[in-house]
Amino acid sequence: MAVTWSTDDRQQVLALHGKVEQNLGALGYQQGYRAESFGGDTLASLGLSGAGRLNANVILIGELSWDLLNDSRYGDRIYADEVWLGVRIREDLELTVGRSDSPFNQLRDLTDVFNLFGGHGYMTETTLDDQLKVTWAGDGWDLRAGYAVNDANKQDNNQGTRAQYGASAGYQGESGLGVVLAVETRQESEPNGNIRNLALGLNYRSPGGFYGALTHGRANYDDVCWIGPACIDRFRFDYWEGVMSYTYKQVAVGLGYNRLSLHEPAHERWEDKVIFATEYYLMPRAKLYAEYLLNRAENEDNLYGVGLQYYF
Repeated sequence: MAVTWSTDDRQQVLALHGKVEQNLGALGYQQGYRAESFGGDTLASLGLSGAGRLNANVILIGELSWDLLNDSRYGDRIYADEVWLGVRIREDLELTVGRSDSPFNQLRDLTDVFNLFGGHGYMTETTLDDQLKVTWAGDGWDLRAGYAVNDANKQDNNQGTRAQYGASAGYQGESGLGVVLAVETRQESEPNGNIRNLALGLNYRSPGGFYGALTHGRANYDDVCWIGPACIDRFRFDYWEGVMSYTYKQVAVGLGYNRLSLHEPAHERWEDKVIFATEYYLMPRAKLYAEYLLNRAENEDNLYGVGLQYYF
């Protein structure tokens, strides 16, 4: 239900869209992975998207969106979520440049479906500055590739991320079955090495309201120097994440599971998290929700929260 303006001939279109949500509960961790005391967070998002037809085959496109956070711990914050310009060619090919979603998000979106918790296994940035991105979608296929140079790399003494690039390929069949394969590399400055991600995801959506998805991935770290006094030559995360949900009329219930392994030269350790979720739609674009994160990791508390969201 975006608010839309257009010229009389519909060749130029501008849409305003947004979201407001209020969350309450123990939503995050204090020092030592102890649950925060009961509290609240307020979030608002506001976006503008535009399209203008250049000729019969090419449309100029762009988007600008902000997130506004009211948080007493860190202070009120406003930051750009997406800022990009591009072209759409023959309705199925898009070329964009600017701050936009990583191609890896196509896989992340299969299981990161809850309002408060989830997505615990993904180790790199979801939105990238100065990204050159190409997307082709058609006949059930969704192919994406992108390359982004980190802003910090403008400085000769940059000791953080230099660049991040990746690609993903997804197919969604008419039967409801879908598959996504995604790869990604984050180039780091010395002394840290690169981070390389590879993941595969499967999903199924039925006409009756059932949804299920499972992803499995691996993140390889080279020459890690930020977790202790000495560098580790090789460091690896393996992760599984699965979700199931069922929607009936205005009510939805969901179950999520995440299993994260920590592989080091000396030992191996697994961490498990289970998410219980439910939501109720007051109207098509307003809902109440509640979630509980059962944390089976050693010395890490459980989390919980409730919220109200309205989007347009």
